[in-house]
Formats: sequence, C-alpha cells, structure tokens
Amino acid sequence: MKTKTKIEQILILAVGVILAIALRYTLLNFKSIDYIKAFKGWYNVIHTYGFSSFSQNFSSYNLPYLYLLYLVARFLPDLPNLIATKLPSLIADFICAGFAYQVVRLKYSRSSLMPLLAIFAILFAPTVVLNSAYWGQADVLYTTALIACIYFLMTQKYALAMIFFGISISFKLQAVFLSPLLFAFFLKKEISWKYFLLIPAVMFLAALPAWIAGRSLIDILLIYPAQAESFGQLNMHAPSIFSWVPDGGQFYPYFYPAGLVLGAATGFIFSVLIYKNQTNVTPPIILELALYSVMIMPFVLPKMHDRYFYPADIITILFAFYFPSYFYVPIIMSIVSFFSYEPALFGVEPIPISALAFGVLFLLLVLGRHITLQLTQSEPAAENMQTQ
Repeated sequence: MKTKTKIEQILILAVGVILAIALRYTLLNFKSIDYIKAFKGWYNVIHTYGFSSFSQNFSSYNLPYLYLLYLVARFLPDLPNLIATKLPSLIADFICAGFAYQVVRLKYSRSSLMPLLAIFAILFAPTVVLNSAYWGQADVLYTTALIACIYFLMTQKYALAMIFFGISISFKLQAVFLSPLLFAFFLKKEISWKYFLLIPAVMFLAALPAWIAGRSLIDILLIYPAQAESFGQLNMHAPSIFSWVPDGGQFYPYFYPAGLVLGAATGFIFSVLIYKNQTNVTPPIILELALYSVMIMPFVLPKMHDRYFYPADIITILFAFYFPSYFYVPIIMSIVSFFSYEPALFGVEPIPISALAFGVLFLLLVLGRHITLQLTQSEPAAENMQTQ
C-alpha cells in the first residue's frame, strides 16, 4: 500500500512539474524594461569578457546573481540572451518549491499529499510565475535562501540557517526583512553569537571571486549603499504606508530618514516582544513570526519596490498549510502583489497602490492577533502539528 502511494505521488509530482515548466515556457519571450535597460547589457558584458568582467562595476546588482549569469554564459554560451538572464530564476523556482515541501512536511505525515500540494502552490502562484518567467527578476533567488533559513530555524540547525541567511543577503539586501526574527533568537540565546559570524563569512566568500578578478573590495562593499541611493522616491509602487504619503520631492528629505528610524524601531520592538515572551517557540510559531517579519518591515520602510513583498507571497502559502483556516491570507497577499506588479508589467493600475496597502494592513492585523493567541497559550498548535 505504501509503495502504491509513493508511486502515485511520484506521478502527480512529474505531471505537476511538467505543467509548471510548460507554463513558464509560454511566458519566456517577454522582454521587460528591466531586461532592455539592465539585464541584457549585464549579460552581454559577462558573455563577452568572461570572468575578467568581474573586475569592473557594470551592474547595480550584487555579485552572486552575476556569478550565476557567468555560469550560464560559460556552459550554455549559445542560449539566447533573454532566456539566459531568466534561467537562474527559473531553476530557483523549483528549488524554492523543494524547500517549501520540506517546511510543510514537518507538519504532515509522510503519506499526506499536503507537502506535494505545497510544491504546486509555489510553482503555480501568479506572482512567482510572473516574477521569474515573465518579468525575469531575481527575487526568487534570495527568497529561496530565506525559506531554507526558516526551515533550518524550524529544525534547530542554526549553523545552516545562518549560512543560508548569508547567501540570501548576498543576493539581495531585502533579506534583512527577516533580521528582526534572527535578532530575537539571539536575545533569547536560541542562537549563539558564534553562528552569526557565518553571515559575514558567507558574504566575504561571495565577494572573493570578484576581488580575485581585480575589483576593489571597497567598491564591492559599496554596492548596497549605492543601491539605496539610486532612487529618490519615498515609494516605488509598493503597498506600504508610504503609498499614503504624497511623493513630491519636498517631502523626501523629511520622511526618508523618519521612515528608516520607523523601520528600525519596528524591527527592534518586534524582536524585544519575542524575546520577552516566555512561550516555547515551536516550528509553527517560527514560521508565522518569519512571515510577520518579512511583511511588516517592507510595509513601514521607505523606498520599497513593488516586488519587495515577494517573500511574503511565498511564506503566506506555507502559513496556510500550517493553519488551513487562514487560507484567505495567501489569496489576499497574492492579489495585492499581483496588482502591485501591473503598472510595471502591463502599464495599467486597476487598483491604486494606496488601496492595496490597506490589504497588507488587514493581513498584519489578522496575523498579529493570531500570533498573540499563539504566544499566550500554554501549548501553541498549528491546528495539530502532525496531521494525517
């Protein structure tokens, strides 16, 4: 009976993966503005000059993404540029789904189909498909490492968790949205300070190839500060509180530093509240706290982009597998993110971004109440941790 169940699951997985690949294939030929203005040029430099290209500052993205483009150019040199720039993210979609499977499998028995359904929920999520296959963005790369980090936090493998957080932040600075949770674990002495040293170690290793190629280490360290100063707007069409502030230039000098302080204060308060709570931090609570962290931080910070809620898109799906009665949470989050993408992808704005921000606020209130209930009961439960 077990063998029959396993064969059925393999067949279901095979069909689902084939359909996920086919769906992405239909979208590959779209050329976004980002591809035309940035990704195409970066790939051309790498394709033309190879490893020596890393001695130069030709991209606003951090180096690990460029290394992946180098591997594509090195081993698949005849691949069309458009497909080549999308390939790392396309592959990462499936790796991310694999980690989603592992996270959900912690809750359900081996005979359950739920972990398998989690794979499909990720692979067919609208913003996941659009982000990688259509838009050609790299958000799934750092998010995959974040999901791995969360999984290893849930399984108390803290060294691996910190390594994957280091990988995530090496791809994109937006990985810091999870840092309030990690800081709380530090305060609670769940994670030794020694493990946190793995984060800069991973980041140094990520910089090493470019440094060997001849690029200045100072220049490498300035990549993220340069990104932060590249746009002088309070909001880049993100459903955050700054979508409610008029984005005229006269407000920027005041609300940008104020927003940074607000973000730091929000993260600090979040960390302290977790630290002061005496409830045992179980895997379901870790998952929900991670979700809240990656959702509230881009909500209160300035200069956020439309894609910065991408980790929340993924983790809300996993959250719903742990708490099925909250099935509407990933649905609302996906709708909010989808309509946030529309101006950049389709040139239309059916729903004002200021209205979409109320959707995120609603979810934060719902999740905040649920977290409070979980942390104030003696034995938190993810609607039964082991479900048949």
